[in-house]
Amino acid sequence: MIDAEKENKIIFICWLAYAVAYVGRLNFTASIVAIISDLGIEKPEAGLVGSFFFFAYGVGQLVNGVLSKRYNSRIMVFFALVTSAVLNILMPFSGNISVMKYLWLANGAVQSILWCTLIKTISEYVSTAKMPTAIMVMSTPNTFGTFAVYGLSALFVKFFNWKYTFFTAAALLLMTAFIWFILYGNDKPAIVFDKSDETKISGRASKTAFIAVMATIAAAGIANGFIKDGINTWVPSLLYEEFKLSQSFSILLTLLLPLVATLSAGVIKKIHDKIESHSVMNLILFAVSAVMCAGIIVILRIHSIVVIMVLFMAVSAIMAMINNVITSMFPLDRRALISSGFAAGLLNTFCYVGSTISTYSLGVAAQKGGWNLVFIIMAGVSAAGLVFSLAGSLFDRRGKEKTAA
Repeated sequence: MIDAEKENKIIFICWLAYAVAYVGRLNFTASIVAIISDLGIEKPEAGLVGSFFFFAYGVGQLVNGVLSKRYNSRIMVFFALVTSAVLNILMPFSGNISVMKYLWLANGAVQSILWCTLIKTISEYVSTAKMPTAIMVMSTPNTFGTFAVYGLSALFVKFFNWKYTFFTAAALLLMTAFIWFILYGNDKPAIVFDKSDETKISGRASKTAFIAVMATIAAAGIANGFIKDGINTWVPSLLYEEFKLSQSFSILLTLLLPLVATLSAGVIKKIHDKIESHSVMNLILFAVSAVMCAGIIVILRIHSIVVIMVLFMAVSAIMAMINNVITSMFPLDRRALISSGFAAGLLNTFCYVGSTISTYSLGVAAQKGGWNLVFIIMAGVSAAGLVFSLAGSLFDRRGKEKTAA
C-alpha cells in the first residue's frame, strides 16, 4: 500500500535539498561582480572558477548516475550537503582565485551526487498517480535556489561583504542535511512503480530510435546549459558595465530572472499536457530563445534597460523549461525504459558540459569582443539546440511508428 504521507515527505525533502544546494553552488556566480572588483581580477579568471565547478559537476553526474542505484540515498545526500557546506565556508577564507578554483571543483564533485540520487529516490517512493506532481515540484528548486542566492548576494554586497553569502549558504546546507536525514527515516524504498504500466520497446529499430532520441536530447542539453548558466553568470556584469548600475542593484535586478523562471514550471506542465514529445517541446522553446537572443543584440544598441530585462527574463524562463524537460520530465516519464537516476545523471552531465564551456568562453567573448558577441554566440547556440531537437522529434516519430507496427 502506498503511504501518501511518505510520498509527500519525500517530494518535499528532495525539493529542499536541491533548492538549498543551488544556494551553495550559485553564490560565486551571484557575487561575481563584487568578487572581480574586490580581488582585482578579470572576467575570464572569474569565469574559470565556474567552469571548474561545472566540469566536476558534469563528470560527477555521469559517474553518480551509473552508481546511484547502489547508493544509500539517506547517507549520500547527507554527506554531499555537509561537505558542500564545509567547502562554502573555506571559499571566503582563501582570498585567492587560484585556490577558489579547486575548492569549487571539489564542490562540483560532491554536489554531483545530489540530482541523480534525488530523482532515483522519487522514482522509488512516488506512485505513478503522484508522479506528475513530483515532476512539477522538482522543476522549481533551481529557480527558487537561484532567487534566494541572488537576493542574499545583493543584500550582503550592499550592506556587508560578498563573503557572507558563502557563510549563509554553509549554514543553510548544514541545516538541510539534518532535516533530510531525520525526515527520510529508516524506511526502505517502496518501489511503487507498477511494471504493468510499462511502455514496451519492441524490436531493434524501436530501441535504436529511443537511443537516438536520448542522444539528441543530450546534445540539446549542452545548448541548454550553455545559455542557462551564461545568462545567470554574466547578466549582473552586463548591467553593471553597460547601464552603470551599482554592483548590488545589478545583482538585485538579476533576481527577476529566477522569479519569472519559477512561473515556468506550471507553463511547461501545461505544454506537456498538449505535447507528449520532449524533443518537440524543446524545438519550440529553442526557436523562441534564438529570437529573444537576437532581440537582445538589437536592444543593446537602443540601450533600453526595461526591454532588455524583459528579454533576459524570457530567455531565463525558456531555459528553465528546457532544463526541466531534459533532466526531470524525460527521466521520470521514461522510468519504465531506463533507470531514472542514470538518465537524470547522464542528461544533466551534458547540460553541465554546456555550462562548463559557457562561463569561461563567454567571459573571454565579453572581454575581447563585447556583449554583442556574447549574444550572437547565444543566438547561434539556440539555433543549434533547435536543430538537435528537430532531429530528436524525427527519431521520436519513427520510434512510435515502429512500436505501433
